[in-house]
Amino acid sequence: MEQNTSPYNLICEKALEFMRQNTDAKIPEVARACKVSESGLYGIFKIVYNETPNYFRQKILFEKAKQLLVTTNIPIEEISQMLNFSSASYFRKILKKYSGKTPKEIRKAAQLQ
Repeated sequence: MEQNTSPYNLICEKALEFMRQNTDAKIPEVARACKVSESGLYGIFKIVYNETPNYFRQKILFEKAKQLLVTTNIPIEEISQMLNFSSASYFRKILKKYSGKTPKEIRKAAQLQ
């Protein structure tokens, strides 16, 4: 119970909430919002989650992308741009990393359900 209220956990919670609210924010902006340095934020996330803030940022973007893929007919390239991915191919790579499926496979699976 004590661990959940540690200053590090509170910073991580604030960072994750900021990332959910500001999906276009880069990690330096997240760090500023949490009033810590970028390297400090990476260190805190490593301690609390043994992952980087960027891992969670990508995961949040993946969830938003997945939601758009299954609830709209917006083209994959457009969703990639909406979520500020550097390219549609990088967008596909992230989707594959977190779901094991391509954008088309995600859409098709949602239509079958």
